Formats: sequence, C-alpha cells, structure tokens
Amino acid sequence: MQNVQIGNTRNFALIGHSGDGKTTLGESLIHVAGVTDAAGRVDDDSSVLNYLPEEKNGHTASVTSHVFGFDHSDHHLTLVDTPGDPNFQGDGKIALQALDAAVLLVSAVDGPKAGTEKMLRSAQQANMPVMAFMNGFDREEADLDRTLEMLKELEVTPVPIAFNIGKAEALEGVVDLIRMEAVRRGVRSPIPDDLLDEAQMRRETLVEAVAESSDDLLEKYLEEGDLTEDELRRGLRIALVERLIVPVVCGSALTEIGVTLLLEELEEYMPSPADRGEWEGEEEGQAVAPSTDAPFSAVVFKTIIDRYTGTMSVMRVVSGTVKADSHILDATNGEKLRVGKLFLLQGEKHVEVAEAGPGDIVAVAKLKDVHTGHVLTAEKGGVHLHELEIPGGVISYAIEAGSGKEDEKIFGALAKLAEEDPSLHIGRDEATGEFLLTGMGELHIRTTAKKLNRLFDLEIHLKTPKVPYRETIAKKAEHVEGKLKKQTGGAGMFGVAYIDVEPLPRGEGFQFEDKVVGGAIPKGLIPAVEKGVREACQKGPLAGYPVVDIGVKCVDGKYHAVDSNEMAFHLAGSFALKAAVQAAKPTLLEPMMTAEITVPEDHVGDVMGDISGRRGLVQTTESRAHSCVVIAKVPMSEMLDYATALTSMTGGKGEFHLEYSHYAEVPAKLAEKIVEESQAAAEAH
Repeated sequence: MQNVQIGNTRNFALIGHSGDGKTTLGESLIHVAGVTDAAGRVDDDSSVLNYLPEEKNGHTASVTSHVFGFDHSDHHLTLVDTPGDPNFQGDGKIALQALDAAVLLVSAVDGPKAGTEKMLRSAQQANMPVMAFMNGFDREEADLDRTLEMLKELEVTPVPIAFNIGKAEALEGVVDLIRMEAVRRGVRSPIPDDLLDEAQMRRETLVEAVAESSDDLLEKYLEEGDLTEDELRRGLRIALVERLIVPVVCGSALTEIGVTLLLEELEEYMPSPADRGEWEGEEEGQAVAPSTDAPFSAVVFKTIIDRYTGTMSVMRVVSGTVKADSHILDATNGEKLRVGKLFLLQGEKHVEVAEAGPGDIVAVAKLKDVHTGHVLTAEKGGVHLHELEIPGGVISYAIEAGSGKEDEKIFGALAKLAEEDPSLHIGRDEATGEFLLTGMGELHIRTTAKKLNRLFDLEIHLKTPKVPYRETIAKKAEHVEGKLKKQTGGAGMFGVAYIDVEPLPRGEGFQFEDKVVGGAIPKGLIPAVEKGVREACQKGPLAGYPVVDIGVKCVDGKYHAVDSNEMAFHLAGSFALKAAVQAAKPTLLEPMMTAEITVPEDHVGDVMGDISGRRGLVQTTESRAHSCVVIAKVPMSEMLDYATALTSMTGGKGEFHLEYSHYAEVPAKLAEKIVEESQAAAEAH
C-alpha cells in the first residue's frame, strides 16, 4: 500500500443489479491496473473477488461485499464489490456509509433494473457521488441513448463522457469526449472521421451540463459557447462531487473496452477523503477532519469470519493514524483494545501493512467484542463518530438442529455468522418458544444455513414460524367454582376457590384481585390461588394458547383446618380459571403488524389490493423521495410469505418493514380452522 497523499486516495463501491457484471468490472479494473496477470472470471471460478464457496460452482451472484485495495499510478484505490441480489444488498448498504463514491453498473441492453435502482437510492441516501459504467457493448442489442433515457427516469442526470466505437464483435474502443480522442485498450489516437460529428454533438451536451456546475463556468460558456479542456475537467469534478450529474463511461467489462478510461476517470474525478470533508460525531457540534493531525477515528463496516484465522474487522480510517501493535478505544462499548497486525485486503489475500491513515481501509484480526457498525477512536482525546445504520431483516424462519442435541453449538455458530452479516438476526420468540433466524430474504436464510454447515459442520432445518396466537374472553363469568377434594384416609387435600372473570381492554394483560372477606380463604393461601390462576392462563381452552386481557377476582372459598394447604388452593385456582374461561365465551386473538411498504408509484394499486386480500387495512399512503410508502395494519399470519410475494409483485423493486402493533380478534371461521388444526396437532403428539 503506497503512502500516498490523502488527495490521491479513492474509496468507491461497485453497485448495481445482480448479474449485470459488477464483479467482472471489478476484475477488469484490477487487471488493467496491473495488479493481476489476467482478469478473473465469475463463470470459471477464477474470480479474485468472488472467492467464497457459496459464490462458486455456477453460483455467480455475490453473497457479501468484497474489498480489494490496490495501487495504480500515484493513487491508492479501494474498491468494494457489493452484492446486487436483494437477499444480500444489506451488506452493501452498510459498506456505502463508509465509502466516498460509487460506480453504478448499468446494462446497455436491459437498462436499469430493480437492483440498479435500489442501490442507486442507497448511494443517494449516503450523499454519495455516482459515476456510471454502461456495460454490454459487446452485445448487438446494446443502445446508449435508449439506456440514457431509462436512467433519466430514475431522476438523475446521466451525461456521457465517452461513447462506444462499434458494438458486438465490432466493438473496438471508446471516444473520450473530454480529450476528444479515441481510446482502444488504453492506446489513444485521433477520433475516426465517421464519428467526428457524433463526438462533437455529444461533447456539446457534456459541456452544457458541466457549465451549470459553477457560475463562472456558466458565464464563460454563455459568452463563448465552449469551455477549454482544463475548464471542462475542473467543472466535471465539481458537478460529480456535488452530485449534479452522473458521468457515464461506456464499454464492456468482459472485454475490458472502456475500463482503462474508467480507471483514469476514477482517479481524476472521483472525490478523495479530503473532498468528503468532516465526519460528524455523536455529540452535537462534534466533528473530525480527515487529517493525520486529528485524533484517530474509524468505522467498522464489515466483519469477516474465517474458520482458521478467526474474526477480522474491516475498518475505514477517518482521521489520524493507527499502527500495528498499538492501543485504541471502541467508542461504541467503551472497551480498550490492542491492535495487532494490520492488513490490506485484496479479496481472499491479506497483505500486512505497518500503518493506516485517513481514507485507508484495512482489516484487524481478533478485536474483542467489535462488531460491524462500531466506531473506534484514540484512547485519549478521541471522537465518537456516528455509528453505521444496520438494516433490519424482513423474513424469519424457525430453526431446529438437524441431528442430536446441538442447539447450543448452533446458536453460538449463528451468532458468529451474524457478526459477519449483521442483517441476520437470531432470537427466541418467547411466545412460541421457537428460535428464529431473520434475514433479507429466503435465499439469504438458505445461504446462511449452507455456510453454517461449511464453516462449523452443523446442520439446521428451516420451518415457517408459528404465529403467536392468544386467547381471551368476550364476557363476564361470576362465582365460578374451582374445587380440589381428596379425603380418602390419612392426610387429605382440600381447597375451594370462587372467582369472577371479566375481559380487559386489549393489551392490558392480566390482573388479579383478592376480594375474599371473612377469612373464607386464609390470607396466606391467596397467593397459591393466584399462582394456580396464572398457571392456567398459560394454556387456554380453545387451542392451548395463553389467555390474556383478563381480570380475575377471587371472591370466596372454603377451607379445611387440616386438609387445606398451598398445593390444594393452587390447584383449586387453576380449576376455577379453566372453568371460568369456558363460561365467559373464549375467543382467539391474532397479532397485527404495522407494515410500511415502499414501492414505485406504478405498483401502489397492486400492493393495496394485495394488502386487502390479506385481511389488511391500508391506513395512509405518502410520497417519499422517488417512491410511495403504503402504511397498513395486517395480520401477522398473512405476512409470513410477503417477502417473496412483494418481490414477484414489483419485480424486486419493493421493500417493506414490519413492526408489532396489537392483538385483534380472529374472524370466527378462521378461528375455527386454527382451533381444529391445533387440536389435531395436539392429538398427533
């Protein structure tokens, strides 16, 4: 890793839709930079970026972000190849927060797709300048102008800074509209005569777009009708850094046409860490500049779990300097840490380095209790930066051990995988007792199960999670008896309790009151009655679900001086509650969720109709940025397959988030079905 000035450091992500060629572009960039002898390919498992077993053997989609740092010319660059599949995009969204810019890969054949738009929006949310590489001009169907129009529909201003010379088998290079030269595999030459008119027309469009980036350039353009090459280059950098335009380079990642030019433009126009400016701290008014003179600070944007080397934390240094064998502070949890060796990541390869400064991206092994999203700083005088946002999961599966009693091992191993991929969440549903694995989609969960088997030799079965139904009552029942009488010689068991029950407002839970007078039940035995009542509430009479939102009053009872004891009244209370609930019209409750669904406006009608078909009630719709947000209340049972359904409905362009809202009564016919299924399951066991 070169010790370059901060102004010559570039940190960028490759973003776009799965299968459009991001990884191939990354491999080509590394190759034309002279780092690898030949460009790796995802289709023959020679890729240095997609090196995981889950990404090989015909599985060409990236399942995680891959980091590759390299030197070229007098620059140090770090590219992060992010996943394009919605199942794995969460990892890329975390990485974007730690980088300075992005290259959006767009298919010149198919145009922008769902993953293209999603990752573009994520880059915009991170206030990130974006360049675009229009890929696929080695195919006959590629069309520059058509794809530009489709990009404009994403509400950006794409401006070509190069266009293709030929296409398909005739693709031989690109025209550089800034220097007005042809570029064929890095070799520059005059523009062919038959392309001069098109080059001049496209350059005028570029000059006009760039002129609007600053007042002085616009004044010069209005007066003279053109800009010099130096003015154009200066204005282009301003327009890119201030996110006024999306410069577009054309070519083919597979044949490396246009890739050399892209690398040059990345180095010249992409923002450096200095251009990004200060990073804000957690405390109001606190910020740190990307300078070696500032105290050390960094953000951890990725964790790598290796079966043999253990845990590696990948961090972007924001300010100051960190050296091997030094001490720092985890500002997130307050723990002091020792930094061992520092590594430059080049895919699977780790290159040891002595130190890292502002803008550098390095990995550190075995930092205790450091997780993705944490912020690190100097032991003294450090700055607590804003922590990175971690996306929540959208689909859950119940998990059980594949064989034997390996639960403890499995959940320990899953916890390690969740360190590496924080969009995974593992927890126990207290209501159903099931262990749930939550992720970004079905493929995400199933890939995690395969990874668990590969890394830890553990197997899990995935099941649709149970819905935590509840039972309650619809009316009062008074003076209901619960009796235990066992007097057949010797010490007996005797206890009688009378209770009243009444429904409580939804969400109130359980209340118990002692209303016994005259000592019918001694005060010391009332807690035993309450304990029995509470125990009986754990399993309702309809389908065995807990009884909630019920008020119980112990109003009377009978007591025997010899045969009454705590156990007798415990059982009497239990019997009384079961009888009272049966007499008070028991009903079934289901959890209702608040669903926030974000979709393109042309899909709103389909989504609202689908929600109604799921017994949901749409509450509001609102425009937000480039999409529409539908907020609805929907039964949990109707949303277990929603991730797959929404993807199908919107072509992968929709996103949603669920939160528990409240419990509501299940419609009678559906309740009958649930009760029947529950009783059948109980009989089967």
